[in-house]
Amino acid sequence: MLIEEFEKIAGYEVSPDDYKNIIEPMYMTTNLSKADFIACLDKKRFALKPLKSLVKDMKKCAASLKETCTHYRDFEMIEKLEKIAAEYTKRKYIGIAVYSIRDKMLWSCYYPVEIEIYNPNTFKTYETITINK
Repeated sequence: MLIEEFEKIAGYEVSPDDYKNIIEPMYMTTNLSKADFIACLDKKRFALKPLKSLVKDMKKCAASLKETCTHYRDFEMIEKLEKIAAEYTKRKYIGIAVYSIRDKMLWSCYYPVEIEIYNPNTFKTYETITINK
């Protein structure tokens, strides 16, 4: 069974490492049907957050950064936003894209407004996500 087939039957995405190192070897040692095997797995352990959920998380981080930008620079929230943007980019575009966070100025501070995902070799933009206004 391929990872794409597994995800189609299971209804959720899994990381390539989990599939290659855990799920596939387990499946190969059982005599269960694909559907029965997938039903036995713990979805909480293997399921990745949906991409839509990652976008919502990025928007929450951006809103928090906008709210606090006139008072202080929240480096932990910036790091969290960058981590989520990197995961989204890696999962959706599988190694062919990078992301860039565009900021906007509010009085004397900056807050994130967009995430641009592009190919660094061709400078082609794949997607622009508005995370703040």
